[in-house]
Amino acid sequence: MARRPAVDADARVLPPPAAASAIRLIGHGAAEKAFLNALEAGRMPHAWLITGPRGVGKATLAFRMARALLAAPAEAPAVEGGLFGDTPEATLDMEPSHPVFRRLAELAHSDVRLLRRSLNDKGKLRSEIVIEDVRAAIDFLRLTPAEGAWRVLIVDAADDLNRNAANALLKILEEPRPRTVLILVSHAPGRLLATIRSRCRRLTLAPLPEDVMSAEIKARAPDLGDADLHLVATLAEGSLGHALTLIETDALALFREIAGLLVQWPRADTAALHKLADRLGGRGAEREFEQGAELLEWIGARFLRNAALGGNVTPERFPGEADLTRKWLGAAGLDRWLELWEKVERLFARVLSVNLDRRQAWLTAWLALQTVEAGGLGEG
Repeated sequence: MARRPAVDADARVLPPPAAASAIRLIGHGAAEKAFLNALEAGRMPHAWLITGPRGVGKATLAFRMARALLAAPAEAPAVEGGLFGDTPEATLDMEPSHPVFRRLAELAHSDVRLLRRSLNDKGKLRSEIVIEDVRAAIDFLRLTPAEGAWRVLIVDAADDLNRNAANALLKILEEPRPRTVLILVSHAPGRLLATIRSRCRRLTLAPLPEDVMSAEIKARAPDLGDADLHLVATLAEGSLGHALTLIETDALALFREIAGLLVQWPRADTAALHKLADRLGGRGAEREFEQGAELLEWIGARFLRNAALGGNVTPERFPGEADLTRKWLGAAGLDRWLELWEKVERLFARVLSVNLDRRQAWLTAWLALQTVEAGGLGEG
């Protein structure tokens, strides 16, 4: 069968993801060891499903696994020597100067393909992975490896597959080609087809422990004060990638702005509230609105957790949090608050998915919080 270059056409327009050139993976040695054991023993599953929260290193692990497969010899060596020399503790580490590392970092290796959201005819990033891209990936997997032992397809993220695309991918999972490995990344595996999940070996990456998070954040942002460091670690909930995004986008300032308005409950500084709504609803502020929605939802989720545990807030993550919790619990029962926060979350999700009026949505959510006793947010 004729061979042809398998570089993703969209790679010429879409830049390679940062995970493709990431050198380190922090805190997930058990998952790496499980993959290495399968590779060294010659019992490689045809598909892996890497799950866990966003930003914990799933895509980084996927590319590390792909490097190992692309660099592996056609015949697995004896287990004693391992794939990476005589070191007793083998890892998936690879020097950036290695040819496989360099070419994969550029998505320029003929035996690997990255399946992700592509650009539409207008040059805009699609909101989902479409069936045409899956079919192209399947055509790629039907070819024999051009340079080594394996052909590798990375799907990042499998959650983005629309139903037709998911069903198309399922066919290749049900009838895998020899010497091919699919690596699926998923932030919400429960949303995937059960038949896709059942045909993959699963690697679950847990949130990083607080001490690991704090050390890694401090190493990357040495000027960050202790209070900000602890706040970032708390907001990120074990996701180092999320923590770094919060720092880079100055999300702590936005968090404190939102918290400062909330502690005025049941009223808020009207001028300040509308000024924030104008900013988040302005042209080009889609990312800031999304971040603001995430932060407001995080405060709501934290309140619900604390309320379920008796309303104890220790320590406070913003000044006045404990008093706000007491006021909210005095205004309505936990069931009512749970219903309201679920509606706020659905409202924001709808705004982000169909590009509704962000300013009005932000003000609607705040009005619901201010009128919780009267019924708050409607279903419209």
